[in-house]
Amino acid sequence: MSLLEAVRVGRVFPIDGPQKRFEALKDVSIHLEAGESVGVLGESGSGKSTLAAIFGGLDRPTSGQVLYKGRDIATLKGGDWKCFRQSVQYIFQDPKAAMNPYFTLRQVLMEPLKVNRKELSKAQMVELVEDMTARVGLPTSILSRHPDEVSGGQAQRIITARVLLLEPEVIIADECVSALDLSIQAQIINLLRRIRSATGASFLFISHDADLVRYFCDRSYVMLHGRIVEELGQDLSASAKSEYTRMLLGGL
Repeated sequence: MSLLEAVRVGRVFPIDGPQKRFEALKDVSIHLEAGESVGVLGESGSGKSTLAAIFGGLDRPTSGQVLYKGRDIATLKGGDWKCFRQSVQYIFQDPKAAMNPYFTLRQVLMEPLKVNRKELSKAQMVELVEDMTARVGLPTSILSRHPDEVSGGQAQRIITARVLLLEPEVIIADECVSALDLSIQAQIINLLRRIRSATGASFLFISHDADLVRYFCDRSYVMLHGRIVEELGQDLSASAKSEYTRMLLGGL
């Protein structure tokens, strides 16, 4: 039984009324095992982010199922749903858009603890926040700032720290470094690798960049027009069979 699995998932969006529809996902099946890092590789508009949102419970499929430890997440309610939402966390492409602009960064990190870790005292929460801030490579002095007062790389580290505070089993990283400079990209990706090694968390890594997918992932799925083209091993070029995948990989 997989940790998290999409089974024949489809997603249809209405366009200009119910008579016109856009089929964003078509019969997609993927799976993620405990401790594994799986990539989803494809061009813009291929359906990667739609799949990620459904996989993480942020959207519902039109058809098919998402199974978490064998249970359809559409049937989860109450404490079971809360457990799933805490266990499956998201690192978004635009970290500042995922933060309340009126909060300090300390408040950004404290909020999920207040909601999900009510057994902790305020002093314990403060200690956890400061320890995690240091763990992602930031000085604790930054916590007094607001999201618009830090760089994109710093904001991405804060969002990563917020995710880690909840000790998730699965982290969905949706193009989480695509807006960053190359040097900052490398820092964030290496941070995620260290996190994976230290925590054993599973990753679903969404990207259009084959180099990043090859560096970070154990295996990958290639998407085109809402469908899975093929599954690749860690050596992307050696396992690629379709002409589209070889084109996508380019000079790899």
